[in-house]
Amino acid sequence: MNLNEFQQSWLSSPRRVIGMMSGTSLDGIDICLAEFNCNEYGKHGFKVLEKAIYPMDQSLKEFLIHLMQDTISLEEVSHAQQRITNIHAESVLRFLNEKSIDVSTCDLLSVHGQTVWHSPPKSNSAIGHTLQLLSIPALASLTGIRTIGDFRTADIALGGQGAPLVPIFDEEFLYSEKIDTIAVNIGGMANITFIPKNREMNLLAFDTGPGNVLIDLAMRKFFGKQYDEGGVFAKEGRVLDRLWKNLCDIDFIKEAPPKSTGRELFNKALLDSLLEVSFVNTFPGEDIVRTLTDFTAWSIAENIRLFANQESRVIVTGGGANNNTLMMRLKQELPSATFLSTEDLGFDQDSKEALCFAYMGWRSLAGLSGNVPSVTGASNSVVLGSVSC
Repeated sequence: MNLNEFQQSWLSSPRRVIGMMSGTSLDGIDICLAEFNCNEYGKHGFKVLEKAIYPMDQSLKEFLIHLMQDTISLEEVSHAQQRITNIHAESVLRFLNEKSIDVSTCDLLSVHGQTVWHSPPKSNSAIGHTLQLLSIPALASLTGIRTIGDFRTADIALGGQGAPLVPIFDEEFLYSEKIDTIAVNIGGMANITFIPKNREMNLLAFDTGPGNVLIDLAMRKFFGKQYDEGGVFAKEGRVLDRLWKNLCDIDFIKEAPPKSTGRELFNKALLDSLLEVSFVNTFPGEDIVRTLTDFTAWSIAENIRLFANQESRVIVTGGGANNNTLMMRLKQELPSATFLSTEDLGFDQDSKEALCFAYMGWRSLAGLSGNVPSVTGASNSVVLGSVSC
């Protein structure tokens, strides 16, 4: 069977795809099993069959933060890839067992890998680079499932940011002909997809800045906790003016898209520097967490005001959607927006990114492009990912 025949065969029947995502928040591995189909008119559909979240081991989490922020050896990089691959394999096998899924019914395993470095091109002449650790051939061997990954590098090779990639899902499944739609994902970083109701307008998507990353770092620094569950610590604090001003002066927030970011910018070193120059290290931790929480909400809303339409329907996913204080502040920042629940659209807020990467894998095996050049800045669209059987 040649490639064209395979791609036609792939689209001829519903396909069951496992999607996996481990983001910059490092809180765990999201996994879902979804069935995708293409009808006679070329319309894509999906149904989520099972889903789960497996927390990341704390020692691995600390090791990955070390990998992202410190000078390291090639041995450590190689060791990290092996650990990440094995943990993904263990998660897949656990998922299959717990959900009583027959591995022979799974057509594809589509995995993002763990981003440890992301440096997109800063100009038209610059060359970007990115690294998502995970061995695709090893994962295929360990699970017995055809596996696809390494989705970002092809877009970067064509001058793109390599991110965000989720908009291909948003454009297909979240479009409304009645009202503009904004999909907000708040993971370690925050990003938005603006889907105009006018099909003649380009889809727009980009990172807005930090999502949970600065909040989580402050929670570890002041309270020894991994994150602010429900936003309860932020709720008890007040905004510190000097810290607020210095946060709002971060250039990335108001930069025009296309743009993407990661822990290369928003990290412990940045937070420590901001706290020092703002003279707030002696203030209550709740005040610092509240200021960071309000800033995160403001930075998302500011990007919507600058580059999208605040009178849109807004759909929020990712771990930040569970932070009640953050969500309260985001809604206050966008009083003319209509906020919707993801459950109304066929998926829950915590499994969306795993579902999106399942969809991207399904698209790639059908020979369909996975990037949106108007979003990433790539010179053209391209089929994403590398496959191992």
